[in-house]
Parts: sequence; structure tokens; C-alpha cells
Amino acid sequence: MAKCDTNRPATASHTGAEPSLAARARMIRLVLTDVDGVLTSSHLYCGIDGVHLRGFSTRDGAAINWLGQSGIPVGFISALDAPSTRARARDLNVEELHLGSGDKGPVLQSILARRGLEPCQVAYLGDDLHDLPVLRRVGLAACPMDAVPEVRAACHWTVPLRGGEGVFRAVAECVLQAQGLWQGVLARYSI
Repeated sequence: MAKCDTNRPATASHTGAEPSLAARARMIRLVLTDVDGVLTSSHLYCGIDGVHLRGFSTRDGAAINWLGQSGIPVGFISALDAPSTRARARDLNVEELHLGSGDKGPVLQSILARRGLEPCQVAYLGDDLHDLPVLRRVGLAACPMDAVPEVRAACHWTVPLRGGEGVFRAVAECVLQAQGLWQGVLARYSI
């Protein structure tokens, strides 16, 4: 599992005034994510009936539950509206589900206005160009290591994992640790 480096500057161009990754994570009140290429690999499998199939990491699913149980809601913003994504979101009690819009900037603005949040209170995970309008606005922008170069350049943290391999889990653990909530998660599993 990729660990949150709380001593590392949040950007490569750190000048001393830029908040650390941990400082950014402490501010987070909502975690939003793209689906394909982050929660799944960038591969999309199409059945002969036209249904899109994808594999979701169960570790990411656990992290989504932990965030929700810790009072930090999660949302999916995906350009593709697929039944499998709807089913996964329903299984995980995802609070914000926005599918079928490639223009993600207005979706973020609507969420912020409705929830009364500032952009610095939101973390977003993305991997491709359509994620840039959101990644450039939020307080904590993260991506998998196989994201396109423009996205990696725009993010505060490039998680050293590929999409679908626990990227969301790493960011969730970072947020929970930075906010002092990780021990509460671990306590649920102590004997």
C-alpha cells in the first residue's frame, strides 16, 4: 500500500508557502473520484450485449466505507454512465453520484454550492484530461501513476499505484491519518 508522505511538499514546485500533503488532507470534508482509470484500470470490457464490465478493488471499497463511517462522504464523477458503476456506488452507499457528463467542472461547482464547501475542503482523484478542471480547483488532487502526463503535472500527489490497484485506498488512508481518524478505523478490527 502506498503511504502518505506527510513530510513531503504537496507539489514538486514547493516554495515553502505551499501546504504539505498532510496539511491538505487535514482540510478534506469530501472525497470525489473519477471511476475508470482510478477505481478501475483504464480498460473497459464490453460484453456482446453491450454491457460494460469493470473490476473494482475491494480495498478501495473498504476505504470508501471507512471514510463514510468517519463522517467524510464520497462521490463518483464519471463521464460514462454505466450500470456497473451505479451498482457499485449503491453497494458502497456513495453519497454523490454524477454519471454521464464529460464536463466535470460544473458538477464540482454544483456539489460545492449544495454542500456549502470550499474547493480546499475537497479531494479529487482523476487520471485523464477531462479531470483537469476539477483537479486544478480542489484542495487535494491525486492520481494514479499511470495517469496521463498533464494530470500528473496538475496533481499534488501521484500515488505510486496504477488505476484499479488501490489508489483510492491510499488517498483515503492519508486523509484519515492526517485527521486523526485512522486509529478509530483500526480499532474496529482489534481483538
